[in-house]
Amino acid sequence: MKRPIWLMAGSVLLVTGVALSPAAHADLELKGPDDRRILLKDDGTWRYMDAKDNDQAKDKIKDGGEAVLFLERKIEAGNNCRFVVRLVNNEPYEIRSLVLHYSAYRANGLLYDTVSSRSSFAAMRPGNELRREFEFTGIACPDIARVQVVGGDQCDMGDLNKFSRVKGLCLARVRVVESDLMRFDK
Repeated sequence: MKRPIWLMAGSVLLVTGVALSPAAHADLELKGPDDRRILLKDDGTWRYMDAKDNDQAKDKIKDGGEAVLFLERKIEAGNNCRFVVRLVNNEPYEIRSLVLHYSAYRANGLLYDTVSSRSSFAAMRPGNELRREFEFTGIACPDIARVQVVGGDQCDMGDLNKFSRVKGLCLARVRVVESDLMRFDK
C-alpha cells in the first residue's frame, strides 16, 4: 500500500523542523569530576551553575589538588592592555614548566590576538604561587570583552612532559577562576 506524497513530505518537514529547532542547539548541563554542576553554553563557553558550586570550588582550592589561575590586574597603557595573572600550585607535585597562551576577544566575538607571557610558570613546588604578565598591543582594555586561556600544551608537571602526545592535558589540570575585572575563562 502506497502512502500519499503529502504524508511523506509532512514527515520530512517535521523531522527537519525538530533538527533545526533551538532545542537542538541548546545549552547543556553536566556534572564535573568534582561533582560541580557545569553549564556548557551553545557559544562554546562554560560556567559553574550556582554560588554554592563557587563556594565548593573555593573550598577545593584550600584542600589542594589542582593548579588555579587568577586574573589579578588589568592595566591600561594607551592603545595596549596588560594583564597580571597568578597561578597557585595546589597539585601534590612540582610544576616544572607550564606555558599558557591568552586570547583576546572583542565584544562581537571576534578573536583579536593570542599571546603568551615572557616567561613560563616554572619551578613551582606544591603550595607556591607565581605571577606573570602578558600584553595585547594595538587594542585598548575597554575594547577587550573576554580573555580566554588556551594552549598550555608545553608543560612539565607530574606525569606530563615534552613527550606527552595528547593536546589539552596540561591545561586540563589548571582551573581558571572567574574574575570581576572581565570575562576570564578557558
